Amino acid sequence: MNQDHHNHYQEKGTEDTNRPLSPWLVVTFMIALCWGAFYLAFNSGGFSQDVYESNAVNWAGGGAQVAVVVDPKVVGKRLYTQNCAVCHQASGMGVAGQFPPLVGSEWVNYDTKHGENHLVLILLHGHQGPMNVMGSVYNNAMPQWKQLADDQIADILTYIRTDWGNNGDAVSSSYVAQLRKAHNDQSEAWAQPQLMAMAPAKEGASSTAPATK
Repeated sequence: MNQDHHNHYQEKGTEDTNRPLSPWLVVTFMIALCWGAFYLAFNSGGFSQDVYESNAVNWAGGGAQVAVVVDPKVVGKRLYTQNCAVCHQASGMGVAGQFPPLVGSEWVNYDTKHGENHLVLILLHGHQGPMNVMGSVYNNAMPQWKQLADDQIADILTYIRTDWGNNGDAVSSSYVAQLRKAHNDQSEAWAQPQLMAMAPAKEGASSTAPATK
């Protein structure tokens, strides 16, 4: 009798062990796994120590505050990847006939016609109509990005001006703030003739007024 009782529970235990997992449990696990991977991909900053949350900038230890030094190029690359790479590509080469390249572009690298002020204003308010870039004409509209903070715009521009072999200087958040305030009444995207009517200026230059003919 005891042996039969034991065999009965042994068989029942084997059946419970071999019972397949609930499909809903499997689906829930896969969704959680995908969500976790997505979250890490977009919020880890590539697991770089230079990317941080603003509320973790300072650490109070031993009565002293230790400032974390952050490379604006690292933050700029992350922001560029999230907001700009879909058009201009991760390589900065753009898409032929559609989106202009940033690599070697006269709009990105300062020259006698194109200044840092033009580049900042394009990011703040966008661009519409034909744009001549390195001898080719592009006619896709670029949206405005003034919803980004001054330091975020500065970091993006610093990244694209110093990567891929570009030779531009870093852009500061104070310069972005200066131009944002000076052109606060600009309600539409810029057109190339409007920008070319402004004298090209580097950071620190006081004039962003239309050039005299």
